[in-house]
Amino acid sequence: MIFRKKGSIVAAIITAAVLFMGASCDPDPENKVIEQEVETETGEIDYADYTSSNGSLHIKNNASKNMVCFYGQPSAGHLIGGVKANATTWLKKDSSIFTETTDFMLYVVTEDDYKKYYSSSPTTLDASPYTMMYAFYNTNSTNEQVYNISNVMGGSYAIKMQNGTDFNVELRNNSISGETIGYIGKQTFNKTFHVSNGDYLLFPVFKKYDSNIGEIVSTYPKYKTGSLQGKAKSFSFSLDSETTNVEFNAQNWVSDINFTPSAAYIKIINSASDSGVQFYTGANASAYVNSLGSKNINTGKSLTFAITMDKLTDNTYEDSITTSQYRVGTERTTDTTCAYLSGDSSTQFTYKAGYLYTFTITGNQSDGYKAEVKTKTVDGEKVVDEQEIDWSN
Repeated sequence: MIFRKKGSIVAAIITAAVLFMGASCDPDPENKVIEQEVETETGEIDYADYTSSNGSLHIKNNASKNMVCFYGQPSAGHLIGGVKANATTWLKKDSSIFTETTDFMLYVVTEDDYKKYYSSSPTTLDASPYTMMYAFYNTNSTNEQVYNISNVMGGSYAIKMQNGTDFNVELRNNSISGETIGYIGKQTFNKTFHVSNGDYLLFPVFKKYDSNIGEIVSTYPKYKTGSLQGKAKSFSFSLDSETTNVEFNAQNWVSDINFTPSAAYIKIINSASDSGVQFYTGANASAYVNSLGSKNINTGKSLTFAITMDKLTDNTYEDSITTSQYRVGTERTTDTTCAYLSGDSSTQFTYKAGYLYTFTITGNQSDGYKAEVKTKTVDGEKVVDEQEIDWSN
């Protein structure tokens, strides 16, 4: 996948991160910078904690070292800013970097490596990141996701990756929804992630931004046959004094594997007459945040939300979710005035993994909202239009 930045082509993409959904970040009412600290030895590193309104990405650094973040590969003009050890920071929204809505690779290095290599040997810095993450910037809304930098990275042990496939691969520890260890873009080779010693159970997760539905699509390979049939593919190993490094080739992960979407997708079109609306999964739930960090659906606009499938046992996941509780409304609407996607609070609706469901919202806050699902005609009968997501390209 290729992304455009400032009219040129940026050939690098990325991961992801573990997506934290639900919590919003209130903007500073004075729109001021909370803390400013700048490193100037090898180039400016802006450690300021900006507000959500003038920030680009919300980063939580769980490591004990200061981190430096780049938009794509570490090069001149791509430096976003820094995050102090064990801190949570809004990076600056630099207008020369963030010019359009796009997904991109968030490239993270330690401050020590930045000082040591950036000026004299940027290729060295490029070959061995602290971590890489799949990120997204949206010009139209605040990105309410928090991107977590793992504290198991930066050790003296190594995980090396080769990826000659056309997929972008994320490495997650212990499950497909576990902590992100690293990310490698398609047709990318010789990336090394330095980690701590210990036991690892890595799951490959594949991601891409689907511009047709306006959502980041995630999937994972699973075994087709044998005792592990239907289970997510994984790799178990230990890093210790006898085994100091391991190497993986993503090509081995895609052979004879069924790619199974790990989510259902719900598109909400807001045709209500009076207000922006939000999507809720239950009566007491917070407004749902999609993978692009957005939750508010303005009048005349639409958003798509990924609903992750529930985990069963031994890394097997449900194929669908059946519920009557998905609804659309505002903070002021009640159970009787919100729009139930299924029609009402007692009618069940099934959302299947790998399919997109489209709902149009009409009405207003005072009289109540209504949701109408997109349908199609099959053999003279109206049925729900389940649009299958084409993951293959």
